Amino acid sequence: MMMASNRHGSRMVYALGVCAAVLVAAFSGGAFAAEKKDVMFRGVKIKPQVGTYIVLKDVRIRSAPKTKSKKVGLFKAGSRIHVVGRAAFAWVAVRENGKDVGFVYDQVLLPLIDGTLENELTGKAASGVKGGATCDYTISFEGKSAVEGHIFEIADYDVLWDCRTGARKVKFRTPMFITEAPYQMGPKRIFQINIDILDLDGGYEEIFSTTILFNLDKDRIVFDGVNIEKYGKIPKTKIAKVTSVPEALTATVEMAIQAWNKAAWTDLIKNMPKYPDPLPVTKKSAKPVGASGQ
Repeated sequence: MMMASNRHGSRMVYALGVCAAVLVAAFSGGAFAAEKKDVMFRGVKIKPQVGTYIVLKDVRIRSAPKTKSKKVGLFKAGSRIHVVGRAAFAWVAVRENGKDVGFVYDQVLLPLIDGTLENELTGKAASGVKGGATCDYTISFEGKSAVEGHIFEIADYDVLWDCRTGARKVKFRTPMFITEAPYQMGPKRIFQINIDILDLDGGYEEIFSTTILFNLDKDRIVFDGVNIEKYGKIPKTKIAKVTSVPEALTATVEMAIQAWNKAAWTDLIKNMPKYPDPLPVTKKSAKPVGASGQ
């Protein structure tokens, strides 16, 4: 379970963790799941898998997925490359500008995801707990935040909740984010999504964070935990099938509300007295410091 702190403190911890994790990622194993039919790439069968990756250290491009195969080029550290499939033994197939370039060993690559939303996402979600609420929600893309000292970003969102609990209406906003690099900085494409309620317990330091993990290779999100136990419970839906960032975000909202218990709603309603137009929240959300993982 992820433990959240204030935005600036947790981002500092995250950045320090990244330094060590990148080195681990460069030399540790990890294979991606794929279900599509094999295709041919430069005469080699590969499993299709499309994605963007950052090169962590200078790496040779090979004509075949073997260390002794012909060198056909070089990717410099910091380059972003387009992977179209996987071969055996942790090799990925790279295509640039429509041309099949060659194979690269994936242990020097970091997978990325783009959290940009072109349009707002809307839906309806229910807490499923006595004393909870049923809410219409709108997810708006706010932009991206840099992780100091690194070349990837975190995508930020604003979630507007328009809820009814009993005979009362309450409208509030929560920050939300997704890490555009894997939360453990390894080769597995598992990205952290957080929804943060600010000032729920009467103080800025008490950010109530709900953490969900988006496993892109297994096309699912998984509930990971909350950071303040007195406000949380196990949601009815702990795993949901998703295939894209928009689906992951909407499913996260619908899963997170199920993880907020009656005490959370009692304090939330007490601290959100205005209806119908809450002001946009400032970007104070907790940033990732690591999660248990699924």
